Amino acid sequence: VGLATMLLGGFFVTNIPAFLTWGRYLSPFKYAFDAAQAIIFQENIPCDGSGVLEEFCGGRDEGYVTPDELQEFLGVQGTVGFNVGMLILYSCLPRYIAYLALRMKKSGDRD
Repeated sequence: VGLATMLLGGFFVTNIPAFLTWGRYLSPFKYAFDAAQAIIFQENIPCDGSGVLEEFCGGRDEGYVTPDELQEFLGVQGTVGFNVGMLILYSCLPRYIAYLALRMKKSGDRD
């Protein structure tokens, strides 16, 4: 399960088959990766002529790419706050469900 969520998260593999794209939203790695990209690329990025950002720089060595353009190019979804909130939800929700399951058991069954 851990390896599957890592692969679906988008860090190692970006071209996920169409029938597995729903799994990306179940992976906590997607939210961590999107939050990290949003934090890292929050300032203008200079064009370096490498061709990676060709559609924004036009092959020039001068100019900048705005953070919004770069995050759209990289496919970052949501803000940092939303992604961190989802990570907190992924860490708290299973524990709360386990707590409720234990509370539902009769006190005599817990021994």
